[in-house]
Amino acid sequence: MKSILTRRFFCGLLICAAPTLVAAQGYPNKPVTLVVPYATGGVTDVAARLVAQRLSIALGAPVIVENKGGAGTRIGAEAVARALPDGYTLLFANSVTHGTLSAITKVLRFDPIKDFVPVAQLTWYATTVLCNLSLPANNIAELIALAKKNPGKVTHANAGPGSGSHFSGELFSSMAGVNILQVPYKGLGPAMVDVMAGVVNCTHEGSAKPYLDSGKVKALATTGLQRDPRFPDLPTVHEAGVKGYDMTWWQGIVAPAGTPPEIVTRLVQAVHTIANDAEFKAAAYNLGLNVKTGTPAELAKLIADDIRKYQKIAVDANLTVE
Repeated sequence: MKSILTRRFFCGLLICAAPTLVAAQGYPNKPVTLVVPYATGGVTDVAARLVAQRLSIALGAPVIVENKGGAGTRIGAEAVARALPDGYTLLFANSVTHGTLSAITKVLRFDPIKDFVPVAQLTWYATTVLCNLSLPANNIAELIALAKKNPGKVTHANAGPGSGSHFSGELFSSMAGVNILQVPYKGLGPAMVDVMAGVVNCTHEGSAKPYLDSGKVKALATTGLQRDPRFPDLPTVHEAGVKGYDMTWWQGIVAPAGTPPEIVTRLVQAVHTIANDAEFKAAAYNLGLNVKTGTPAELAKLIADDIRKYQKIAVDANLTVE
């Protein structure tokens, strides 16, 4: 009797698992949606479309970009967190959806760790410390000295409370032991206008080259631990004396929690194919992005580490949560 029940139990498991197994083996057999948690037209949107185009080729099925912007990336991330875990709805995630957002939000309707399964990182970028030409500081040491001599008078533009540039600026002040005044803007576009005009002194900008080419700002350093490949002659903030300063930002793909491992593996293979494509690397580089991929476990660690880092910055800087 026991053996009969045992056989029935395992048969039941096989019947329940069969649809998922078949779906995974035939994946993908219809269009895949890549959700971008931003409006159209920005760098993230352009990058996602580059990824989707090549993901379509690697998977052998159409990959459609769907923009779900708003609420600081919450809308798009929440939509994917609630989607069926069948591999047909993916999120073009980044350091905001799976990093800073959890540090500044009182009630988040998704858990960046529990509600998603990491697929792989695709890109990273550092920001560049850009300052107005008239600022009497031409390197990080001189900027720190100026800020210490004039507490609260050196100004730093950011893209709004809780933005990446806000976190970067607050961490710099904390680690350098200075009081630099944070000036919030509705995006880095208007912030850069005022930096170039000398209304504010400095900012941290991810797409620095066009502004440097304008001749209206100067670059003091980049914000990663290693030098940015785009600016190999520019020292990092870490090299310039603020030891351990590291603020880089990533982009990658995550799927809803519960997505079958076979499908995740298929997606990982496709992402690695994209990352090794020379044309993709060149296109990403032109957007200010450096290509880097890895395993789901490596992305999971990156997410967990980032969340802890940003939560500490928010507490230390007494950032207001929403």
